[in-house]
Amino acid sequence: MPKKRNTLQSFIEPPVEPIKKAENLPAPGQPEKAKTPRIIKQTLYLPEAVHEQLRIMAFQERRKQHDLLMEGLDRVFKANGLKSIDELTK
Repeated sequence: MPKKRNTLQSFIEPPVEPIKKAENLPAPGQPEKAKTPRIIKQTLYLPEAVHEQLRIMAFQERRKQHDLLMEGLDRVFKANGLKSIDELTK
């Protein structure tokens, strides 16, 4: 690729930088995005038989293991009189 040649004009006038698109701003006419809750990764250690049963159940119900675990947490929260996951993430 050949080098760009300098001209006398390029020394007199500073180069013009292209205007960058504003980040994190909705496009004109677009609604502003709602804030999403921050997500924290959590490691879960399961006995092999429990993991296998969860995996099979998720496959049979055509759901994700994560969704089944979240449903279980929601039931535990409700059983203990705590806020549901939906209430916590709004």
